[in-house]
Amino acid sequence: MALRNPLLDKYRTGGTALGVIVNSPDMIEVCAKVGFDWVEIDQMFTAFDWSDVQYMVRTAEAAGITPVLRIQSYPWLGYDHRIPVDVSRALAIGLQFVMVSHSGKREIEECLSLAGDWHRKALWLHPFKSFDDWGTVTDEMKEGTFIIPQPETLGALDDMEETLKLPDVKMFFFAMGDLSKTLSGSKHPDWYNARLWEYIRRAVAIGREHGVMIGAVTSYAYDLKELANRIKVMHEAGVRLIMLPGVNFVTQLVLGNFLDDVKGTLKV
Repeated sequence: MALRNPLLDKYRTGGTALGVIVNSPDMIEVCAKVGFDWVEIDQMFTAFDWSDVQYMVRTAEAAGITPVLRIQSYPWLGYDHRIPVDVSRALAIGLQFVMVSHSGKREIEECLSLAGDWHRKALWLHPFKSFDDWGTVTDEMKEGTFIIPQPETLGALDDMEETLKLPDVKMFFFAMGDLSKTLSGSKHPDWYNARLWEYIRRAVAIGREHGVMIGAVTSYAYDLKELANRIKVMHEAGVRLIMLPGVNFVTQLVLGNFLDDVKGTLKV
């Protein structure tokens, strides 16, 4: 029986896929229950090792929500030859969607070159029934693999149009918080930054031309109405891969406001 894959379904139909960053298997199940299409598992700023990632991926698959892994990197230091090595391991444990915060096009080209590699769960679930399968099944693997560039540096932005036009790029994602800081020189995220939105509008136009799904995160806002408005703004701009910054952040926001109201009522 094929696993549910809401993000892939939205990609194929041109719909808008809503996601959120998660930090635990139980919250993956909650996000699936309430109706999110995908979850991001983040190795970039967490302690998640590969066993943690595999556990969370299997939880997502069982719950019927699409897992996306953001691979560990720190693009502000420049080119990093280790990134495709980690991408190869992510693909080997069964990830279909891998997000790469990169410093430039070269890293994405190297990661894309792995999309046709056959080592997918290879040491515990051999993918071929005979030698005749090697060609066709490997081609299917490549077609179903999504390496998602995520520019957060000026170098990555300089390469944006060329990266978007790479033949095997199918999704492209903007990290609005740190990218807006990079562009504005501000100490805090500037989600409505005009220069940032110039890049997004250009990316959406190129994406439509080349069949690339453009994504972005709401970044941090401190009330639910503003988060909802940002989702609306992105959708209207043609952004179809939309992510909240984190289920922990949203929980903190909701419970903080709730407790403030309760304490006000109790006058404590």
